[in-house]
Amino acid sequence: MSDKLEFKTIVVPYDGSDQAKHALEVARGLIGGSEESRLMLLHVIPSGMVGATENVDGTVIDGVPWGLLDYETYKDVVDGALARIKSEVEESVGDAASDPRISIEAIADTSPAEAIAKYAATHGADLIVMGRRGLGALRGMLGSVSYGVLHSAEMPVLTVK
Repeated sequence: MSDKLEFKTIVVPYDGSDQAKHALEVARGLIGGSEESRLMLLHVIPSGMVGATENVDGTVIDGVPWGLLDYETYKDVVDGALARIKSEVEESVGDAASDPRISIEAIADTSPAEAIAKYAATHGADLIVMGRRGLGALRGMLGSVSYGVLHSAEMPVLTVK
């Protein structure tokens, strides 16, 4: 039996903040040493905040209201934005991105907290490790997303400063 507490599957919500970077460091220390161990970095962008103005292929769509886009064009815009975000996360985490046990995913959803909890549940996570921000008097020491994940997740959640 090992003296170290290890988890097989950890989800780390990642937004590039100092708190998220620290959560990644903590999670890397908790992930098991076997090849089956997985650490999943997840960036969730609110779907209404995608803010892209071009398709995956680079075609500019400026001046077209979101509501008038057909499904395929809208899907291409969202996919393009998520691909750019994933690339930014890969760049932000540096050497960690080359660890074969670490995967990076970017998704769009209406509720980041619920999306994180759902993603962790559907991917069999043993633990969610995430940064917390101290914003919002009603939520005390936790940020609104970490507060929401604590109440939505079915598995343990570790918040770090």
